[in-house]
Amino acid sequence: MKKLFGTDGIRGIAGKYPLEADFIKKIGSAAAAIINDSSKKEFILGCDTRESSSWISKALCDGITAAGVDVFDCGVFPTPAVAYITTIRGSSAGCVISASHNSAEFNGIKFFSNEGIKISDDKELEIEKLTLSKNFNKSEKPAGKYEVSDNYADDIYTKFLYSTLPRDFDLSGLKIVLDCANGANYKIAPEVFSHLKAEIITLSVSPDGKNINKNCGSLHLKNLRNAVVENNADFGLAFDGDGDRCIFVDETGEIRDGDCLIAIAADELNKKGELKNNSVVATVMANFGFNIAMERDGIKIISSAVGDKYVHDEMIKNDVILGGEQSGHIIFRNFLNTGDGLLTSIQISAIIKKSKKSLSQLSETMKKYPQILLNVKVEKKIPIAENKKLSDVIKSVEKKLNGNGRVLVRYSGTEPLLRIMVEGPGEKVINQYAQEIAATINF
Repeated sequence: MKKLFGTDGIRGIAGKYPLEADFIKKIGSAAAAIINDSSKKEFILGCDTRESSSWISKALCDGITAAGVDVFDCGVFPTPAVAYITTIRGSSAGCVISASHNSAEFNGIKFFSNEGIKISDDKELEIEKLTLSKNFNKSEKPAGKYEVSDNYADDIYTKFLYSTLPRDFDLSGLKIVLDCANGANYKIAPEVFSHLKAEIITLSVSPDGKNINKNCGSLHLKNLRNAVVENNADFGLAFDGDGDRCIFVDETGEIRDGDCLIAIAADELNKKGELKNNSVVATVMANFGFNIAMERDGIKIISSAVGDKYVHDEMIKNDVILGGEQSGHIIFRNFLNTGDGLLTSIQISAIIKKSKKSLSQLSETMKKYPQILLNVKVEKKIPIAENKKLSDVIKSVEKKLNGNGRVLVRYSGTEPLLRIMVEGPGEKVINQYAQEIAATINF
């Protein structure tokens, strides 16, 4: 069983175990020894805008180069862009210093294979075992080289994004509000949308090391919603701290989450005859209304565990090109092997422009069921099946819903939380059911 890695790499409070400088060096050296699937012994490195990202990057880099592997440092760079540059350069791996949507005191480390895919659970376990091994000795190989990207990586990544759109296509005529979360997309996203000739209004583009995701970004949409309505914008969109997810807000200020965006993209691809195997991948957290919309349109839903790497695994297994999560992690596998908020944002923006419809009109493709999600802090992640009181209440709520909704209770893969999700025909009643379940948590 893994101890260091969660569902999205290693995550914790910067400066506390396991994110301490000396231990991070060991992680870097272990990763360099384990991830060696390419003849080019080079790791691509990127980070978000957290205060701690610079020293964590240095510690990880020291560990990697000490193992005889080169490092190509892209600096502040979105997670999916690191994955893309890794594949383009034929590097051994990519690594990103970020805690994604979490607040500034947190940070993390995640690794990508030479195919731009998050490394497997087995690979993570190998890195973990080597890092924790008492017999883990420093490499006697010559130290690897360290190189800074300058503008090379930015140029390559933005050219890739533009290549995913039809030649000479642009977003002129659209007024768009961008919330960049004071994160990794703070500079590159406005540049991309300006290049595509959209009229943009920017929010949260002044990172100071402490304000990443603070009252902004994909989890805090109040300012974005207000800005869209106040500026009479066509729509707005928000990224998270590392730029691998994206949430939209329509012209009325309504939130359009990942389920809605996947439904819109699936509808577009289906009409064009480009939805491979007539299937999409969604997680067990996908809204009940999403399932109904896909079934109505004859689109098969393949369900995965929560986490974009598990979404990707199912996409590969079933040869599917579209998949994602309600949180806004969406994978367009015909372009890239990982969730990319900026790629998602221009693909959905292009659909909106070409349709000559508003985002609220396009969103009518699915009717969202009311959904309540409660996060309950826990000290220990005791298996749910071993808590009889909790299990009995879950069964009782499922019986009351009688097939017109559902219950999902699971632990977070990155935080000490139990997540309780209830869907059904009415908000008042499902809120009551969620509270009933939460009341049983006494551990």
